[in-house]
Amino acid sequence: MAKITYIEHNGTEHVVDVASGMTVMEGARDNNIPGIDADCGGACACSTCHVYVHPDWVEKLPARDDMEEDMLDFAYEPDPARSRLTCQLKVSDALDGLVVQMPEKQI
Repeated sequence: MAKITYIEHNGTEHVVDVASGMTVMEGARDNNIPGIDADCGGACACSTCHVYVHPDWVEKLPARDDMEEDMLDFAYEPDPARSRLTCQLKVSDALDGLVVQMPEKQI
């Protein structure tokens, strides 16, 4: 179980517990967090679960693979260093305390 903080574009914070083995996207979906649409259901076939990872966490996460890099090209205002697709972030105890912020919109 990991405690993850999701911050909406307007600054509203949602702190939720997400079970290990789920993805950060599933944690948002299952807890009705606004701002993560996840249109493809986690297949890494869209960019509607795009977030900006807090700078303290960028180096702690696994590197993006080629598929995630390609999909981020379609995200709204991607940040080369901080943008991630939450469907590609598997929750484990190592992610306890993760903070992500949603962009202004998902496209």
